[in-house]
This record gives sequence, C-alpha cells and structure tokens, in this order.
Amino acid sequence: MVSSDVVLTTQTSRSLLSRFKTVIRSNLILVTIVSVAAVVWVLVFNQAMSDFLLGTNWNGSGYIPIFGFTVPVEFEGWSDYSYYYLTWGNRFLEGYSPYTDAFNNVAPDQYVPYFFPPLYLYLCALGNSLPFGQFGIAILLCLFGYFTAVPVYGIAKYLSQNKRVGEIAVASYLLNPLVLYHTVYEWLNPAPFVFFMLLSFYLMMKRHRTVGTLAMVTAVLFKQTAVFMALPLVAYLLRMPPSKELADTASETSEEYELVVGDNLDLRGFFKVGLIVVVYVAIISVPYIFDIENYVYYLLVKPGMTLLRDLTTLPESNFPVTFAVPFIVIHTPTPIIQFFNLATAYSILLLISMVVIFIPMLSEVKDDRNLRDYWRRILFLSLLLLLAVHIFSPRGIYKYYCMALIPFFSIVNSERMIAHGTKKLRASFPMVLNPLLITLVILIPNRYIYLGFLVLVLLSYILHEHFGIVYNEFNLSFKYILQNLRFRFSSITSHFSES
Repeated sequence: MVSSDVVLTTQTSRSLLSRFKTVIRSNLILVTIVSVAAVVWVLVFNQAMSDFLLGTNWNGSGYIPIFGFTVPVEFEGWSDYSYYYLTWGNRFLEGYSPYTDAFNNVAPDQYVPYFFPPLYLYLCALGNSLPFGQFGIAILLCLFGYFTAVPVYGIAKYLSQNKRVGEIAVASYLLNPLVLYHTVYEWLNPAPFVFFMLLSFYLMMKRHRTVGTLAMVTAVLFKQTAVFMALPLVAYLLRMPPSKELADTASETSEEYELVVGDNLDLRGFFKVGLIVVVYVAIISVPYIFDIENYVYYLLVKPGMTLLRDLTTLPESNFPVTFAVPFIVIHTPTPIIQFFNLATAYSILLLISMVVIFIPMLSEVKDDRNLRDYWRRILFLSLLLLLAVHIFSPRGIYKYYCMALIPFFSIVNSERMIAHGTKKLRASFPMVLNPLLITLVILIPNRYIYLGFLVLVLLSYILHEHFGIVYNEFNLSFKYILQNLRFRFSSITSHFSES
C-alpha cells in the first residue's frame, strides 16, 4: 500500500514537472522577459535602498549622455516615501485614526495630512509591520508594480490574439524608465491602484463582471484617481452580460436581431452590481463612514485645487503643474492664461472632456460575437479619458502620476490595437517604439512644459488613423525599396557567378 502511494506520488510529480517544462518551452520569450525584468528591478531596488540609507537619493535631475550628446533630464523625484508613507503607517499602528487632526499633526513642525482612501493607509501599516524595517512598504509597492505585468500581458494578448504582442507590452511596461524610476527607485504610491485598475479591465474582458467591478472599486479605495474609470465601467455594465455561447465568434450581425447581440440594456443587472459596490465600499470605509461629512471632505475636498494667483511667474517647484502653466512658459497673453487657469481649477475643461469621451463609450456597439473589437475601443477611450484627467486635473499633476498611463501606452501601442476588426494582429515596430517615445517626452522635458507634450500625445491618439495611414505608406515604400535592392543585388551576384 505504501509502495503504491509512493509510485503514485512519483508519477504525479513527474506529470507536474512535465507540464511545467511544456509551459516554459511554449512561453520561453515571456519567461525570458519577466526574468530579465526581475533582475533589473532587483538591481534598481538595491541601489534605491543603499541611497535611502545614505540619504543620497537621486532627485531625477541631471544630464544623460546619449549618442555623444548631453541631454538634460528632469525625472522629478520626491521624498514622499520617508516623509509621508512611513509616517502614515506608524501613526496608524500607534492607534491614531486617519482623517483627524490628531493623525495629521505629528509634531509642531511636522504636518502629515492623510487624504487617500483607507486601503493605501492599510498598505502602509502592513508594510511597517513586516520584518523589513523601513523597506516593507517599498517591497509591497514594487510587488504591485511588477505584477501589473500580468493583466498587461493578458489584455494585450486577448485584444491582439497574439502572444507576441502581449510579450512586447510586458517588456515595454516592466522596462519602462518612468516605472523603474518612480516605482522601483522612488517607491511612490500609484502602483497598487494601477494594478487593480488593469486587473479590473482584464477580468471584465474575461466576462467576470462582478469581480472585475470590485477590482476597480478596490483601485478607487487605494487612490481617488481611479474613480474616473467608473465611466467605461458604467458603459459596459449597462449592457447585457456576454453570452458564453456567442462570445468572440466573429460572425456577421444577423438581420433577425433588432439589436446587435449583447447590446441590449440590462438595468436590473446594473443596479444589482451597484448595490454590491455600495456594500463593499461601506464595509471597507468602516468606521470612517459614520462621520460621512468628514470622510467625504478628506477624500474629495481636502486634496484641493490649484488656482494660480500670479500669472506671470512659474509656480514653485514643489507645486503641481496645471494646464495653465505651459501657457505661462510661452508668454501667452494674460487673459488667455486666466481663462485656462479658471477653467482648469473649477473642472470645466475636465467635465467637458469627460462628457465628450463618455458619449462614444455609451454608443459603442457591444456585439458578443466580437467582444475584442468592443474592448479595443473601450480601452482606447479609457486611455483618452485618463490622459484628459491628467491634463485637465484641477489639482494639477506631478510626473509620477503618469505611472497610471504607462500600462495603457504599453497595450494601446499602435493604430492596429485601436482599429475595428476581427483578424489576429501581428507584432510591429511601432508597438516597441511608441511607448518608449511617449515616456521620453514625459520624463525628459522640464516640469513646466511636459504637460504640453502630453497634450500632443492626446492629439496623436485622437488622430491615430492618420498616423496609421502615414506609417503604412512608409512601410510599403520601405518594403518596395528593399525588394528592389535585393533584386539588384541578386542580379549583380548572378552576373559575377556567370562570368
């Protein structure tokens, strides 16, 4: 009996090992990418720990030699980790309740207000409880950042039907300079909410509506920025759940249906999920929700808006940058600057952009026989929404806020990932180049002008069809020239061989 159990265990172990080897062989490129990225992340993290202990953290400003040229960079580093996150975690573990003056006033000369939702505070407290000293929170933030690659790969592979496209997306995310600096070196806060935001999209693409919705709500409970992703969520949840029998069959729309399959309204299901969300948020918000006015004040009002008083001088370097600032740089007439200053601070531009983007989200046809096409468009519109949120933010932004955009740039990385269609997408050079170029126009420029480049990025995505036409023409011309060169080379070679 014992011997048969041993034989069975051995056979099971061999079977699992065989399956593991098969999985590794079939995903060798992906395994190589995540392994190389893990080594890079560990090296950067170790350097960050050393600099943190020595007090020599690089603030992101300096010069980098590129192809013989000295390029000035301004990554915009911050000391939030030591000043805020460690303090927040310790204050909570000491028994202080957040969203109170007692929590915020650490010392007469140290005011550390907490205005994030509860989950980020719990992460800080958990990190400080781990046996890693001052680095517990940093480890958790980096783990969230690294494992964001999982939904990035899943989404890119699903939308393209090509694992090579998924592998490119993972590489461009994990090795992205902005992510490496702000997540792995600076240990700043966006990683957890970005992880759950991407996880939500992936789960909903896989038809897990309720769990996907709760993942997005979890993102909101880490950082308020994710609340804007409620718009694509609402647009999707208002429709009938996808039918497993019809999903992604890519058949043509039949005339026997009055509406496209899956595009009917589902108000009952929407309110059911909405009720689950309300209960979930209430549970996470206990006990702060019992003083709802104070809770809402800290989450929505206290972060505040940035209304520039002096329209002739650039704001101090520790102030967030608003949409009005680039106009000061280029010496725009004061009335125009004031218009953008007021329209940004009072959310006018943000609300207009939200409405303009939400309308096509609602009107996008959801056909259960081609869900990939639907989700490509929704993810593209979500990227436009997130860009608009950053550009027109009433509070203004810092460069590290753009970490929320990087996974979207890595997935929506070419015109092919936006266009309608059911065909399997092939990997292309723009999928590699575009996320890197966009990152560089965020990282390298001065903090007072990069928002202008972010506007150009938004416009380039809006005009993606035109860029796609130009690229296709260039690609065809290049292939034609290459074929001619090959033909001439083969003719010359054959001539010499004959002689």
